[in-house]
Amino acid sequence: MTRTVQETDGEGNTEAINIQIRTHESAIAIIDDEICGLMRAVRHLQFKKLKHAEDIRHCKGLITLARRLPVEILASIFEMCIQDGYTRTPLVVSHVCAQWRKAASFPSVWSHIYVDLDDYDSFNRTRFWLARAGDSSLRITLEIRRDQTRLLDVISILLEKRNKWGILTINSALHANVNRTLMACTGLFPQLHTLHVSIPQKYLESDENGMIVELVSLRTAFQDAPKLSTVHLVRNDLPAPSVLPSSITNLSLVLPPYHFESISSIESVLLVLEDLHHLEKFSMVLPAGPIHAFESVEDTTRLVSLPHLYSITLTGGRDMYNLLLHLVTPCLRFLHLRSPDDLGSVPDERTGQCLLFFLVRASPPLEELELRDADIPASYLIQCFSCLSQLKILRLHESEISDDVLYQLYGQNGLCPILSVLDFRWCRYLTGRTLVGLVRSRLHHPSTSKTGTHVLPDAIAKVTVIYCSFVQKQDIADLASLTLCQVVVDLTDHCREYSYPINLSCNSGLLSKAL
Repeated sequence: MTRTVQETDGEGNTEAINIQIRTHESAIAIIDDEICGLMRAVRHLQFKKLKHAEDIRHCKGLITLARRLPVEILASIFEMCIQDGYTRTPLVVSHVCAQWRKAASFPSVWSHIYVDLDDYDSFNRTRFWLARAGDSSLRITLEIRRDQTRLLDVISILLEKRNKWGILTINSALHANVNRTLMACTGLFPQLHTLHVSIPQKYLESDENGMIVELVSLRTAFQDAPKLSTVHLVRNDLPAPSVLPSSITNLSLVLPPYHFESISSIESVLLVLEDLHHLEKFSMVLPAGPIHAFESVEDTTRLVSLPHLYSITLTGGRDMYNLLLHLVTPCLRFLHLRSPDDLGSVPDERTGQCLLFFLVRASPPLEELELRDADIPASYLIQCFSCLSQLKILRLHESEISDDVLYQLYGQNGLCPILSVLDFRWCRYLTGRTLVGLVRSRLHHPSTSKTGTHVLPDAIAKVTVIYCSFVQKQDIADLASLTLCQVVVDLTDHCREYSYPINLSCNSGLLSKAL
């Protein structure tokens, strides 16, 4: 605004200046009012914008895959979450939306009854879960630690639906509480097929008379469970022969690690096995930790026949493998020998002798052989290959297998003629060129698919090679052009159970023919 007042002295001039000041102040007030109006309009527009954005998110939510999935598939996903250990899944997902609440109302979603007796009001919680489970097959887990006051009450309401029990898991700090539970489990269990019992205490338990507390006979506790076929037992000692039901087909024994050395005997294992005439799968695990030795059997002619056994997994010290010297398994197809400890890189001759003796004497139709940290000398490995005409899968971890051994598998006259899957990990001397040559030597060409009546060996369908020092990038690329080549650990790979560090210096990812 142009100034109209001259800078002269006098009261009239001062009054004129004050008038101009008031005029400017009035103009500012008017502008402030306009600004406030505009700000209100902006806020109103921002609110309308946010409302539209919220409506967009709502509409997008209605068309997301999670909202469009059929409730049956959602219910199956919720069941998988529960099986992974998220036992509160039904309560949590039912608060997400109406669609998820509908899926969570399926009785099967509530069929995993998890009872922790230390929780507040475990009795009524169990009753509520059972009511929601309806007529679904039940998977029951009992956690018994400090508070056992309502143990029998909880078991009594669970027994009301004993005809729906499918899997029973008992985790307890003491044998006595497991025995109380088992002795209360009376009556007919027509659907029960799997029993897990875990008692990870370090020392043997004695009663008030100083007698060692033994696990109650499962054969007596579940004498009316016609489908009971799988028993998984975790405890500080091997079970007595009369404890396990003779009808089971799948047995898993785990001896927890202790802070002291302990000794078992091969004979005690044989006494357990010789009573299980229908056994098909057997696993015994000694996790890494202090030494747990196994005494050999003095009678070298002692044999136990397991005519239906098709899978053996032995995880522990190498003296455990002596068990093979006393087994007759004419149907064995899968053999896994695993050592959880770092016992050094020198191949063990005793393990080689044991494995070779077993293969020669029993002549099992073995289809899969895994030696993990259970390395044997090259001469024994070659002799073992010569006994494995039915071998399809070979897994060697932490092995000193050399190129000379692999050459025995080359071409139409190679050993293990139907071998199709190779899995090598932490093999220090194996070279990639030899591995590529092996795969290439077994490729079938139309002109050489048959030579008279002689059929060429099967082609190698898959090769896994992880952290092998002399397998280079070009070797991986060449293998990927010939077959399926894997250089990472799958989510379901057993190595993940032991948290092995995977350090792939040259590759990551899955290479295949598609590359």
